[in-house]
Amino acid sequence: MELKNVTRYIPDDPDYDNNFLYFRSEDGQDFYESLSKFTKKYKLCIDSENIIRSVSEDVSRLYPAGFSVVEVNKLPAGFNIYGDWKYSNGTVLAVPVDYQAKAETTRQKLLDAANSTIADWRTELALGEI
Repeated sequence: MELKNVTRYIPDDPDYDNNFLYFRSEDGQDFYESLSKFTKKYKLCIDSENIIRSVSEDVSRLYPAGFSVVEVNKLPAGFNIYGDWKYSNGTVLAVPVDYQAKAETTRQKLLDAANSTIADWRTELALGEI
């Protein structure tokens, strides 16, 4: 089962009061009416780039607005919802890591911390404190 590009909507004849949220897929399927169609163990909310942003064994616990909802039976070891995994053709795959960009980010953080400390020392030296 897959619900693509789920959005909030207000039905013409709501079954519940105004505090109830309604969701439907781009092809018009109501989220709550589709709950029983999800039969696999894990239900996933994926963004427009297929990055997994939320997971639950109970599809009714997901907030689907802005996502597509898909399902799988197995999740790989180390799975998380921090942007490290994507959904592709019915399977969950690790997102390739750009180690060069990651190293550059770490390098810049270390340089910023060092420059801040050096600036403090320069100030203390100018004031004659060291």
